[in-house]
Amino acid sequence: MKTRLLFLCLAAVLPFAAGAQTVETGVYSSLGVEYKIAKGLHLTAEEEVRVENNFTSLSSLRTTLGLTYKPSKYVKLGLGYTLINSYSASAQAFKAPRHRAFVEATGYLPAGNFQFSLKEKLQLTHRTGEFNVYQTTPNQLALKSKLGLKYKGWNHFEPGVSAELRVALNNPTLGTLGATGITNSGKTYYEYTPAGYGTADLDRLRLNFSGEIKFNKHHSLTPYLLVDFCSEYEIDTNAEGTRLFSAAYNKYTFLCPGLSYVFSF
Repeated sequence: MKTRLLFLCLAAVLPFAAGAQTVETGVYSSLGVEYKIAKGLHLTAEEEVRVENNFTSLSSLRTTLGLTYKPSKYVKLGLGYTLINSYSASAQAFKAPRHRAFVEATGYLPAGNFQFSLKEKLQLTHRTGEFNVYQTTPNQLALKSKLGLKYKGWNHFEPGVSAELRVALNNPTLGTLGATGITNSGKTYYEYTPAGYGTADLDRLRLNFSGEIKFNKHHSLTPYLLVDFCSEYEIDTNAEGTRLFSAAYNKYTFLCPGLSYVFSF
């Protein structure tokens, strides 16, 4: 059983580890509020600040509103909306925002002092502003699957670990290539016919090591460490989508300590 589990873990990690890797770092922090409307029904709000580029610049501010319902101790359902305000360090200004809607379902399985969980989250992200629609999906659909384990044998501290896979369901599809050419600046390209958005890519494996500190029923603080293995397929075309300059996987590892505080009432 242990050998099979190890094999499955390696099978998930190896596609991300293959090839040249770069390591990037950042730090995340968030403040959250959870309001109990009725038994099992909660309204949630969160403001998250993300600093990336090796701790050098603000990456984004993310505001989330959500609603969760727990019909039993084994199942929790949720839906919500996130406003993503990304920051451009070079322009020293916020970019056009992205709007994200999501639905999720989590199953719980207690086993003594341990609790296993499986969370499925479907999200749709609408991108605004000016961008190359042949490189980036205007309305990206993604599915996240997270397997978690918590130890609940202590009163005020719950250590945990989770692994999450993200599948982008409608990335741009590599289209038809034609004759090659060279731009006036000496850049090589292919004549190109786009093929729309129909490619599913497993582009992220995220590991999370955390320890939730529960001071009382109202206040909790969770320090954590994220390790992201990213493998993103990037298509580089001109703005008209008639010339393809490159199509390749961008692989990197992102290391991120974080801190989350939640007030419940």
